[in-house]
Amino acid sequence: MSRANLFALAVFVTVFSAGLLLHAARQIMRARPAALMRARLFTLNVTAATNAAGGDETSAAALFNEQARGWRSWTSLDDRLRHIEIVGGKLGLRLTGVVVVAAIFAAIGIAQIDVVPAWAGPLLLVVLPFAALRWFCKMLIERFRLRMLGVFPDALDLMVRAVRAGVPVVRAIEIVADECAQPLAAEFRQIADGLQLGIELETVLNEAMRRLRIPEFSFFCVALLLQRETGGSLGETLEGLADIVRGRKEVRQKARALTAESHLASRVIACVPPVILGSLYVINRDYAQVLINTHAGHMILVVSGVLLVSGLVIIQRIAKLDT
Repeated sequence: MSRANLFALAVFVTVFSAGLLLHAARQIMRARPAALMRARLFTLNVTAATNAAGGDETSAAALFNEQARGWRSWTSLDDRLRHIEIVGGKLGLRLTGVVVVAAIFAAIGIAQIDVVPAWAGPLLLVVLPFAALRWFCKMLIERFRLRMLGVFPDALDLMVRAVRAGVPVVRAIEIVADECAQPLAAEFRQIADGLQLGIELETVLNEAMRRLRIPEFSFFCVALLLQRETGGSLGETLEGLADIVRGRKEVRQKARALTAESHLASRVIACVPPVILGSLYVINRDYAQVLINTHAGHMILVVSGVLLVSGLVIIQRIAKLDT
């Protein structure tokens, strides 16, 4: 490993560690009672100012665009870290850091191959950790979304029964928070705690949609707000939403079953070259060392790796269905 690579690695680790420490310090400061009170007053002032201006931003119709607005407004690093904490749990940030550091070491190792040009080393140090970070965050978000949608229909059914029995909406939200499984229970508990503190229902639901960024949950929040403003049967609306969520889950499971063969085939194909190379290295080490100790062998390994990764990405793209 050259001095330049060591220096780049040390700088990245230092900056990354400083960022994590700064984020932890900000979280501790935000958890103080005075900071919570200031945030509460700021929310009330913003809500009052928006309502005085006409309420365009907090109207029920505007909430249908919450997912797109949420991604456009997701610009600060602190929001990104908070979202990773929400979807990844307590170990979300730590696992993300491990993935990024592993990608950096992989980039440094690839840059040491003699067939890799000199200009590709710094490029790999930037592109590979960023790609690994993006892939891991998407995986955490998708895993969190599937866990939420797995228990969301049961939560809606529980809320429908409570509403039809004459239970107020606020109390029905508390019942869901007590009875449902995680991670949905924690989100409903946060909504219930906000309502008990006196925060407006519209503000609490708007913040929950920004925090979760799940379309089905946004539809649920819009249904609550529309029912509060216009009236109507909330039970029938939530029951229809539960049927829609279950239908989407069935379609997602059917798509997974139909594409399971291609996913399995791609994984098997990806495992074949390393297994063959390892077997050759054990059986006939001199024959396999041609790929390891020669310039032509390095070229073959690099080209083969690029083609293999490209093929896997293409297969995953083809087999992936947006459900």
